[in-house]
Amino acid sequence: MQMHKEARNFMIRQQAGAIIALSLLSACAPLQLDSRPQTGAENCGDVLEFHSIASRLSATAGQEMREALQPNGGAADSCNRLRLALLLGRPDVPFRDDTEAARMLAGFLADPANARHPQRGLAQQLADELAERQRLLTAQAALEKALAQERQHAQALTKKLKQLQATTASLRQRVKAQQSQLDQLKSIEQDINAKERAVENPVTGKEGEKAHEPKQDTPG
Repeated sequence: MQMHKEARNFMIRQQAGAIIALSLLSACAPLQLDSRPQTGAENCGDVLEFHSIASRLSATAGQEMREALQPNGGAADSCNRLRLALLLGRPDVPFRDDTEAARMLAGFLADPANARHPQRGLAQQLADELAERQRLLTAQAALEKALAQERQHAQALTKKLKQLQATTASLRQRVKAQQSQLDQLKSIEQDINAKERAVENPVTGKEGEKAHEPKQDTPG
C-alpha cells in the first residue's frame, strides 16, 4: 500500500514538473501569436530554473519538450536554442544529446543578433563545458581502446607462455624417455662386456685355482 502511494506521488511530481516547465516555456518565449517584434538581446527568462526543471522531466516529457523547442526560423529561435541546449546538455537525463546541444549553442553564439545577449555568457560557459565533456569522453574512449589492446596483448602473451610451457613439458618428457633408453643401453652394454670377459677367461673359481697349483713330486 505504501509503495503504491509513493509511486503515485512520484508520478504526480513528474507531471507537475512537466506542467511547470511548459508553463515556464510559454511565459518566457515569444509566442507565435504575439505580433510584437522581438530582439535577439531579449532575456530568455529564468533559464537556470528551466535547467533545474529539465532534470525532473521523464523521457516522454523531455522528448515532447525537445520537439516544442525546435527552432523554426521565428523570433523565438535564440531563446529556444538556449533552452534546448540546456535541456539536452544535462548529463543526468534519459534524453541527453550532447551533439545536438552543442549545435544549438553554436547557432546561438554564431548569431550576430546575440552578440550582446544577456544570456551569451551562460551559453558560452555551457558550450565550453560540453566541449570539455566531449574532450574527456574522447580521452576516455582512447584509454579504453588502449586498455583493450593491452588486454589483447596480455592475453596473446599468456597464450604464448602456455604454449611454451606445454612445449617445455613435452621436451622434458622426451628427455626423460631418452635418458631411460640411454640407461637401458648402458645396462645392455655392461652385460655384453661382462659376457665377453667371461668368454676370454673361461677358467674361474676353484677350477682356476687348481690349474695354478704347483705339481707335487711323487716318491720313487
